[in-house]
Amino acid sequence: MEVNMLSRVADGMFWLNRYMERTDGLLLALNTLYIMSFDQETNDYQGYRPLLKYYTDLTPEYIAEFQYDTNFVLKFVICDTKNINSVRNLITKARENARGSQDKITKELWEHINSMYHYINSPDLPKRLETPEAITILAKLNKDFLLYNGIFQVTMPRGLGWCFSSIGKHIERCLQTISMTQSYYAPIEYNLDGKEDLLYWRKLLLSLCGYELYLKSYSNIPHNRKVIQHVIFNPDFAHSVIFTLGLIQTYLECIFKNNNLIEARSMRNQFGRLKSYIEYTDYHNLSNLQLEQVLKNTKDQLNEFSMDFSKLFFSYT
Repeated sequence: MEVNMLSRVADGMFWLNRYMERTDGLLLALNTLYIMSFDQETNDYQGYRPLLKYYTDLTPEYIAEFQYDTNFVLKFVICDTKNINSVRNLITKARENARGSQDKITKELWEHINSMYHYINSPDLPKRLETPEAITILAKLNKDFLLYNGIFQVTMPRGLGWCFSSIGKHIERCLQTISMTQSYYAPIEYNLDGKEDLLYWRKLLLSLCGYELYLKSYSNIPHNRKVIQHVIFNPDFAHSVIFTLGLIQTYLECIFKNNNLIEARSMRNQFGRLKSYIEYTDYHNLSNLQLEQVLKNTKDQLNEFSMDFSKLFFSYT
């Protein structure tokens, strides 16, 4: 492992993977909601609301107006430059960070990011999203991100760059899991004893790549408490909060190895408290109010940790 790394390069590695993970999660949710919008038998009263609420800065009035408008959502979420979290803007930001860190990433990774950048900036893409080709475009984008994750996993050296980028990736994934979970529990007032069927939870689980594992791991009913157990507390689920926090802690220890500075100890303790908060929560006896507080507090603490981490390593003010 490298002895040191420029803060500018570490910052670039952190945000490269964070932007790419955000885009990956966005596309998974968009693909899920788009395909399920064709199912006329589904009692869908949210439409694209969970996606628009988390991944855009649209006002509640705009979200209510466009939450069922597939053409608007596809173009706004994928290629509208006015949307700060559009796929086009996020891939552009990721490419900028990759370009600033080219000596720390592999040739294969750079070429793939560059290929995705040119595809998403195709001039005819918005028009093609208005046609039946939209489902093919979504499938290609999702496959490109599977390939990106594979190239990153197989070709990247396990040095400091890997640690910073992995911390960024899993902070983003953890925040996505919490926010999407809130989007589906808030409408039912975080009712853990409710009778919502699997059709209700399928969108959340598919958006987090957890539907198949959920079906294999849990019996049919009731779902409300089991879904929380799965997406927050399941240590075998790659998108669960407890799993992602565990990986952040692992890479944090790699960065802080042999570092006895007071700042390092302080950050270790800060993250340890956050992880323990989830680790020692008794989800079997959670009340509705406690669930709401656990999700909110974990999200707030993780955002605070992310800012403190950036101030320490990337010289943010």
